[in-house]
Amino acid sequence: MNIIKATNENIQKIAELIYSEKSEFFDELFGNKAIDYISKALEEDIPPFIKQNMLLLTDGKEIKSVLLYATKAGFRHGYQKWFKLLGFKIIPVGSKMIYIIERILMDFSVDDLYIISLSGEMKEFLLYKFMKENRYKKIIVDTFKTSIFEKFGFQESKSVHPKMKRFSRISDYQTFTGIGWDTHPLVESRNLVIGGVDIESNMGLLGHSDADVLTHAIIDSIVGITHKKDIGVLFPENESNKDRRSIDMLEEVTKYVISSGFFPSSIDCVIISPIKLKDYREKITQNLENILNCQVSVKFKSGNNVYPESQNKGITAICISNIDKI
Repeated sequence: MNIIKATNENIQKIAELIYSEKSEFFDELFGNKAIDYISKALEEDIPPFIKQNMLLLTDGKEIKSVLLYATKAGFRHGYQKWFKLLGFKIIPVGSKMIYIIERILMDFSVDDLYIISLSGEMKEFLLYKFMKENRYKKIIVDTFKTSIFEKFGFQESKSVHPKMKRFSRISDYQTFTGIGWDTHPLVESRNLVIGGVDIESNMGLLGHSDADVLTHAIIDSIVGITHKKDIGVLFPENESNKDRRSIDMLEEVTKYVISSGFFPSSIDCVIISPIKLKDYREKITQNLENILNCQVSVKFKSGNNVYPESQNKGITAICISNIDKI
């Protein structure tokens, strides 16, 4: 997943996502042409629909989520553009807009930030990235969809609209650190998989799944600190997990912890292996970063004939994960 800025080329999809979060509100304001008005406002950067104040989450093919925000100054300036856009609608719609904006600004200091829209898939990750990179005193949101904000510690306050609820919280987060450790024996007639990457070798790791020792250690380092569990609890040795790809387990775990408000921020790993893996470092790292959405480092050690791994007995992985919680 990548975070990008908005352009006029992706306006329609953005407008649909913004509308989807507050459709009742926008229908009341603009009638049955709400998406059209939002699209035109985005094209012309009419406050608060300013492309510069927007983050988009994309999988490289399509936009998955949008976060649109505004500062107090952003609400105050440029509203004359609405006169041209609305035409004859300016009196009924404009009066509603002015009333709502005045209500919003009443509890909105210059050090605060207002989220206009947060919608789409993995919106939790988008909110986390925004909160971590922008240091405002307080974040304010008015929304129909309350669960994400309740889950992330937003407090309910006086509403500005009868159909919506207002939430706010101090823009802050906590950081936790988890450790994971896993060892699997090396045997013949098994494929060797490390970090979801197939390694050329005449030996592989023995285990119920694909025995991806690195991925197992990462999973333990994450779920131990976020949910006080381990990989055996989440993925028991049953038929459904037999020979399962561990990288798919990691993807499932990542979505699970993100939906709970925990976000990996960096992961550092050491692998003790008799099999040379350095040529696979870049591919392994990229594979893991694509799933975890954070920086991952992997270091390889031989054991120097001190550890059992040096005698082709197995491979061990140790990982330290830093996790942010908003």
